[in-house]
Amino acid sequence: MADELPSEEREPILTGLPEVEDPIFSSSGARIILPSEQKRHPMVFWLCGLLFITAILGIVNGLDYVNGDTGLINHRRFINMDAEAAAPGSAVLIGTVNFEDGSSAANIIVQVTVKRDDGTIFDKSNTTDENGMFRIEDLDPGVQVLLMANGSRGTAQLAQHLILLSPPPKMTLEPIGFTTLSLTFPSDETFEKESDDGSFLNYVPYEAENELELYDTSAAGLYVMIGVGFSGIAVIGMGATFLGYRENSRGMLRMAAFLVFLSQGPYASACCLGMVAFGLTFALPKINFD
Repeated sequence: MADELPSEEREPILTGLPEVEDPIFSSSGARIILPSEQKRHPMVFWLCGLLFITAILGIVNGLDYVNGDTGLINHRRFINMDAEAAAPGSAVLIGTVNFEDGSSAANIIVQVTVKRDDGTIFDKSNTTDENGMFRIEDLDPGVQVLLMANGSRGTAQLAQHLILLSPPPKMTLEPIGFTTLSLTFPSDETFEKESDDGSFLNYVPYEAENELELYDTSAAGLYVMIGVGFSGIAVIGMGATFLGYRENSRGMLRMAAFLVFLSQGPYASACCLGMVAFGLTFALPKINFD
């Protein structure tokens, strides 16, 4: 039918898109500014510096717990405090005695002198076997005096130490605290060199003065775990500080301040720094961008 219509009455056929002089869409020139691209207030920089310093103090606090022989945290002092509340006779000493050359010290008499709070003093002893091993039971936890004597020579050679017997572990049903020590019996040359008469070495005054009692390091495992936790929290706080600065996020900086505060432990001055940093996160001015 369309072929039968005159050419002037036929509808035109679209063969392409019409040309448009002006584009349909055009850019307004506006763009979204990401938080990381926004201008930071100078206070943010100083706050991040304070958080990093406080986090470093948190790491130092954790290392202090892990070491336990220097600094504010002393493993021996904590173990002795726990021992004061332990029941009498709840400590067992297991040990090995070797000579200075590393060979097993057999036939060495090991004696522990226990002094209780009521003034009672008693001794318990045992003799090392061919492997230098011994075991003494029914001792009181805490600081006690240990005496070693060469059984083959009578009382010709004596060595005295101050030891710290571990109490039963906390939060367990174990009623006995086990202490394992590795002791060294001095050689003849050491006796002649360090003792006045060549027969007696007394380490007790030195160990007592410097709080260096012989103790089982495994008894301080709880405090080591606490130290690792403090250091870990401080490291996470440093990471949160970096993210808060990069993203210009007050919320992230506030969380970082809370974390580094928790990592301080007994460091009172460092705790104050953490509290100041946390408070400053609420004082950060909000910058508006048009």
